[in-house]
Amino acid sequence: MLRSLHRLRSLRRFLCFSSSKSCEPTDSATHGTENVEDPIRLRPAGRTVAQARVASPCLEGLGSVQSRTPSVSPSSCDSSTQTELTNASDGETRATTVSTGTGNTSTPPETPAKSASTSRLTTITPYTPILQADGSLRAPQVTFDGYGSYGGRFAPESIMGFLYELTSFFEATVSDPSFWEEYATFQRDRVTPLHMAGKLTSLAGGATIWLKREDKNEYGSHKTRNIIGQLLLARRMGRSEIVTDCASAKHGKVTAAMCARLGLRCVVVIGADDASAQEKDVLEMKSLGAKVLTARAPSGMGGLRAAITEALRYAVCNHESAYYLMGSPVGPSPLPTLARTFQSLLGEEVAAQMHEAAGRQPDALVTAVGSGSGAIGLFRPFLHDSSIRLVGVEAANAAALTDGGLGVLQGARTLLLQNHDGQILDSHSISPDMNLSTVGPEVAHWKDSGRIEISTATDAVALDGFRTLQQHEGILSGLDSSHAVSKALDLARELGPGKNVVLMVTGCDNISVRGLDV
Repeated sequence: MLRSLHRLRSLRRFLCFSSSKSCEPTDSATHGTENVEDPIRLRPAGRTVAQARVASPCLEGLGSVQSRTPSVSPSSCDSSTQTELTNASDGETRATTVSTGTGNTSTPPETPAKSASTSRLTTITPYTPILQADGSLRAPQVTFDGYGSYGGRFAPESIMGFLYELTSFFEATVSDPSFWEEYATFQRDRVTPLHMAGKLTSLAGGATIWLKREDKNEYGSHKTRNIIGQLLLARRMGRSEIVTDCASAKHGKVTAAMCARLGLRCVVVIGADDASAQEKDVLEMKSLGAKVLTARAPSGMGGLRAAITEALRYAVCNHESAYYLMGSPVGPSPLPTLARTFQSLLGEEVAAQMHEAAGRQPDALVTAVGSGSGAIGLFRPFLHDSSIRLVGVEAANAAALTDGGLGVLQGARTLLLQNHDGQILDSHSISPDMNLSTVGPEVAHWKDSGRIEISTATDAVALDGFRTLQQHEGILSGLDSSHAVSKALDLARELGPGKNVVLMVTGCDNISVRGLDV
C-alpha cells in the first residue's frame, strides 16, 4: 500500500512534456535570488518591477501550480527515465518579477500570458555579432538571458546530467575561436543571397521589398546554421548518434546529409501525417542514411508537436549516447539558447547585406512564425534598434502567440494552445512547419514585451502568397514563408517609398496540397 502511494505521488510529479497552466513555486531558500540585467525589461504601467534570477520559470506573483498527470505513451521508457518536474538551474532563466503591490499574490491572473501584452520594451542588452566585416566569425559573448518569465528547464531526471553537461560544454565551446574556424569551413559557402524583388515592390507601390533567399540553402531549409553548429558541438562532445525532429522534411534531409558527412548516425522523427504527405522526402532521408521514426500524438494528430515529443522521449531513453538536435527554439534550457546562437547568423547576414546593397539597415523585417526558428534567426540581431519593425505572421489555426495561454510543454514554460483544463489543443496549417500548438519561449517573451508585431494568415492567404511569389518573382517558396507574403506587401504600402522591407523566403515543400495549382 505504501509503495503504491509512493508510486502515485511520483506519477503526479511526472511531467513527460505535457501541458500545465503553471508550475510549482520557486524555493528561494534553496536557490536564492540576485539582481541581474535582463535583455528585455518589462515595465507595465502602474506596477513596480524588481529584477531577479529565478531557479524555475515560475515567478512569484504568478501563483503556484501543480503539474497534471500525463497519459503515458506505450513507447515511453521504463521508470528510470520517467520525467519529473525539475527546477531550472542556476543562471538558466533570468526573468523580470512583477509585483502589483496589492492583492493576493498567490492567485494568478485569469490570463497571465496576455497580462504583459501592453508592456513596452525599455532596456535591451546590446547584441554582439558573430559575423565580422571581413567574413570571419568571432566567438560571441555567451548569455542565457532574454526569456523573461518564459523558458526554464522542466526535464526528465534521467537527462538532467546531460543538460547540465551540455550547458557548460556549449558555453566553453562557443567561446573557443577554433570552433568558429571549424564552423566557417562548413558555413562560409552557404551564405544565402538578399534579392531585391522589383516586381513585388511595384505590386506594393511603396517600400522596396527584399527577399532573404533561404530557398537557396541546401534542401531549402532556413535551419542549416543551427544544424551545422549543433552537429559540430555534438561531435566535440563525443556523441555518435543524433536525433532530431522535423515537420517539413527539408530540415530532416539537411540533418541526414550533414550527419553522413561528419560520420554520425542520424535518427529523424517526423509526425505520421507529415511523413505520409512527404513520402518521397522520407525515402530520401533514408537514402542519406537516416533512421526515420514516425510519431502521433494521443489525440491522433501526427504533426510537429508529436515529432518533438517523441524525439525528446528517444533522447531520454538513449541519453547516454544520443545528442538531441532540437530543430526549433523550444524545449528545456539550454536547447533554445543553442538554437538562437547559431540561427542569429541569419539576421547578421541580412544586416551586412543590407548595408552593402542599400547603405542602411532595413526599416522592417517580416517572417512566418511557427515554432519561431525563423524569427529567432532573423529578428534577434535587430532587437536593440527599436526603429526597426519586426513582424511575425502565424497560421490562423496554429496561432500560439495570438490565442495561446501560459503553460509548460516539452520542457519549457511558454505560450500554447490549450483549453480551460490545460489540455493541449490540436493545431492546423497547410504548412507542416507552421502546424504547431506552441512557440519558442523567447519569441513569446518578445511578443509580450511589445517588441514584435504579430498577425495571422489563413491557408487561403498562404496559397495566395505562394502564387504571388511564383507569378511575380518566379520563386517556388515554402508554404511556411508564403504565410508572410501578403503582410510584407501591406507593410511596404504602409511604409511608403524610400523605406526597405525584408521578407524571409524558404524552399518549396515537396508535398501535394489540394488547391495548389503550380
